[in-house]
Amino acid sequence: MSISFSGLASGLDTSGWVDALVSVKQEKVSGLQTELVALQNKKTSLSNTRSTFNTFRTAIEKLTDMKFGGTFDLFGKNTATSTNEDIFTATATSSALRQSYDISVQQLATYTKATSIASASTIADDTTKLKNIGITDGKFTVYVDGIKNSIEIDKEDTLGNFKSKMASVGVRAELDTDGILHLSSIDTGKTLDVGSTTDTTNLMSFVGIEKQDDGTYASTSSMFKANLATVLTSENSGFNTNITAGTFTIGAATFTIDNNTTLSGLISQINNSEEAQAQANWDDTTGKLTITSTKEGASYINIEAGTSNFTDVMGLTVTTDGSSRMYTNIQELGKNAIFSVNGTTMISTSNVVSSDVSRIEGVTLTLKGVSPDDGTAATLSVTQNNSDLVEAVKNFVSAYNDTISQIDTMTAKGADLARETSLTSFKSTIRNYAMGANTYNGGAYTLLSQIGISTSKADASNISTASTSTLVFDEDTFLQAMEEDPSSVQAILAGDNSILTQMENAVETTLKASVGFFDVKQSTINSDITKMETKIKKQQTKVSSYRSQLEAEFKKMESLISAMQQNYSSFLS
Repeated sequence: MSISFSGLASGLDTSGWVDALVSVKQEKVSGLQTELVALQNKKTSLSNTRSTFNTFRTAIEKLTDMKFGGTFDLFGKNTATSTNEDIFTATATSSALRQSYDISVQQLATYTKATSIASASTIADDTTKLKNIGITDGKFTVYVDGIKNSIEIDKEDTLGNFKSKMASVGVRAELDTDGILHLSSIDTGKTLDVGSTTDTTNLMSFVGIEKQDDGTYASTSSMFKANLATVLTSENSGFNTNITAGTFTIGAATFTIDNNTTLSGLISQINNSEEAQAQANWDDTTGKLTITSTKEGASYINIEAGTSNFTDVMGLTVTTDGSSRMYTNIQELGKNAIFSVNGTTMISTSNVVSSDVSRIEGVTLTLKGVSPDDGTAATLSVTQNNSDLVEAVKNFVSAYNDTISQIDTMTAKGADLARETSLTSFKSTIRNYAMGANTYNGGAYTLLSQIGISTSKADASNISTASTSTLVFDEDTFLQAMEEDPSSVQAILAGDNSILTQMENAVETTLKASVGFFDVKQSTINSDITKMETKIKKQQTKVSSYRSQLEAEFKKMESLISAMQQNYSSFLS
C-alpha cells in the first residue's frame, strides 16, 4: 500500500488531481457494474418466472395425470355414504360402481375370550402385603355400637398387621378358604357398621365389602397372593403351582419366561405382539388371566403350552404324560357378523367387510350396529367424489392467472424481461387454448366457459376491473356439468388432446432442459454475467494502473521541484 503526500514541495493538491483524473476512468467501471446488476436482476426475474411456470405445470398435471390411474385419477375418485352411520360406514375406491345398495345388519362380530378355568393364585395369608392385593393407603372407619374408630391403612402393612389393627378396635377380620374377607364384632353383643364418607383407602370398594343378613360384613371379591409385580418363577410368586422358565405360544407368537420375567412384563409382551393377535389381562379380584382375541369372529384363540408350564398354571391348557391340550370349553367364542346386501344374507368374521365378502366391488363396509327390529335397511350410495377435483380446478385457475400476471409484469416496458417474445407468445398460446373451442375429444362441452371456467364478465360492479386475460371459476356450473356429463368434462380438461393437455405441452416446451426457453435464456444471461465480470476486472486493473502512473509522475515532479528549491537555497547562502 503506497502512501502519497500531496504537494509537499509544490504546495499543490496533487492527490486531489489524481482522484479527479481517476474518477473519470472509474465512471466506465461504474457503468459496467450497473450493467452487471441489471443482468443479475434479469437472472433473478427469470428464476422467479420459471418458478411460476413450474407451479402452473404442477397444477395442470394434477388434472391431466388421470392417465396414470389410481390416486392420480381425480375423475375416477368415488365416495361412499351411508344413510345411517350408526349401522355402517363405508369407503370406496375408483373401481366401485356408482349405484345404491340396501344394507341391513343382523349381528355384529365379537371377540373370543379365554379365561383361566380356576383361580391361578393362592389365597392371601398373613404375610401378604396389602399393596400386593391392590389396597391403597388411607383411613378406614368402623363403628362398634355406633362408636367411631378410624384405622390408618398402610399399603406396606401385611394382612396380619391389618387383622391386628382391626382387633384393637373390637373387630375380627378373617379370610375363609375362598379368600373372602369377613368382618365381625369380637363382642357378639355389639353391632358393627363399616365405612364412612371420609374414608380415603380403597379397601371398601376394591374388595366390595357388603353387610350380611346376620350383621357381619363380607367381601364380594377374594383376596389373592399373586399380583402384577410378581416374578413368575419366584418360589413366593403366590401361584398355585410354581411356574417354570421356558416358552409358550399365543396366536402365532412364542413367548419366553426367564427368572426375571414379571407377570406385568409378560402381559405387556403379549399385548404388544401383532402375531399374538390377542390382549392379556390379569384380574386381581379373581386371580385369573384373561386372553381376548383382537380378531373378530367365531374362532378359537390358539394357546399352546411349551417348555414352560405357564399356560397350565393359568388354567388355559392341561399337560398330561407329556401331551398338552387346550381347554376349548373356557373360551367364549366370538360371533361372526351377519348382514345383508339387497336382501342377500352374508357372513363375515370381521365387522370390517371387504368387497370379496360383500360382493360390492371397490367398497369396504364397517359395521357399527344392528339394524332396527322392523328390518329397515340403511342405504349405501356410491357416487363420484368431486371435492379433490374441484380443488384441483381452483388451483389450475389460480396458477393460470398467476402465470399471466407474471408474464405481464416481467415483459412490461422497462421490466427485466421486456421484449422477450417467447414469453408474450406463450401467453397468447395458452390464452387461445383457454378461450377457444376444443372438439378433438367429441364431448358435449367444447369451451371451458361451458363448465364454469371463463374470463371475468364486466358488469356495473366491476366495469373497471374485469379482465379478459384472467380466468374465474364458477363451482356451481362446474358441478352441474359434472352431474350432467362427467365424461365430457373429463374429455375437455384431461383428454388426449384436451385444452389442459395442450397447455401442458406448451409449458413443457418452455421448461424443457437445455433447449427450452428458460434454460437457453439462463445460459445466455450466465454467459453475459461472466463476460461482464471479466470486463469489470480488466477495467478496474486499468484504473489501478492509471492511478499508479499519475502518482509516479506527480511524485517525480515534486522531487524535481524539491531539488530546485534546495539549489536555490544553496545559491542564496
